[in-house]
Amino acid sequence: MTDDLIREADRYLAQGDYVRALDELRKAGPVDPEVTGRIRTALGRLRLVAAREFAVGRWSVAEGIFDAVGEHDQFLSDAERLECRKLVAEIRRCRNEGREIQAVIETAAELAAGNQFAQSREIVLQALAGCTDRPLVARLRHLLKSLPHPLGRLVYGFDSPVEVEHFVRATDGAHVEVVLNDCHPLGGGFARITFRSPGARVDFMDPPPDWSDGKALGFMTQLASKSRSVLRVSVGDLRNSWTRDVTLNDFYWNAQRLAFDSFEKRGEPDWRAVTRFSITSLVPGPMTLHLDEIRIRPAAPLGRS
Repeated sequence: MTDDLIREADRYLAQGDYVRALDELRKAGPVDPEVTGRIRTALGRLRLVAAREFAVGRWSVAEGIFDAVGEHDQFLSDAERLECRKLVAEIRRCRNEGREIQAVIETAAELAAGNQFAQSREIVLQALAGCTDRPLVARLRHLLKSLPHPLGRLVYGFDSPVEVEHFVRATDGAHVEVVLNDCHPLGGGFARITFRSPGARVDFMDPPPDWSDGKALGFMTQLASKSRSVLRVSVGDLRNSWTRDVTLNDFYWNAQRLAFDSFEKRGEPDWRAVTRFSITSLVPGPMTLHLDEIRIRPAAPLGRS
């Protein structure tokens, strides 16, 4: 009888159905060292599966697996029990944070629907600053980009370290970090970019593919180095681009507005097929600047200037 139960448990283990394998082993009884070893094997695999489910955001699935593991915790070592407790506590923390962010999203959406865009933006910025869950950051970022603004459509706001981690790539001697400062005049965060040498570049990933309905690229800058700096802004693809050089002289926040018709054409770029957007340093030495609120200013409707 015991051998049959063990064989059945092995079949479930091979299929990845660790919970049913544990059920069969429990029927066999834990006295036999062979059964005990199989139970520990099943529990070890369950803990790995639970950790993987948690990592991809399937918290309820992970919590259910840990419940199953907890029913056999007498077979776990003290270290394994502690690990399980820590992961369950983290699941609960993430779930609570998710509920809070969901409430923020709903409140901000309601304010936006009532044309209270400034209030909606402020709520989203506060939530972004403390949110570390990637799917929730994506939802908040999407909501922020959907809010109308007199300076145009938001492309990058640098209001979350997660946003920079996923959408900003520093290469050839550049470094980017998010600065969250309550005194920032624009609200939210901004990017502190250090270019250590000429040619150092920052690439902005996943730019809007179609810029054809815009007339200018706008962003806010503050020079953080001691001398004048020159940047090259490039929009296009890997082989073709529109470029525009920008000189920075001011140590205060200033708006930069680059009309699309002022860009130089290199190759055959297409404003309707943008896959690359980057900023490159052209100065001979190190340079640091602060960057925020990259927006595409829409073209005026027909009949308006």
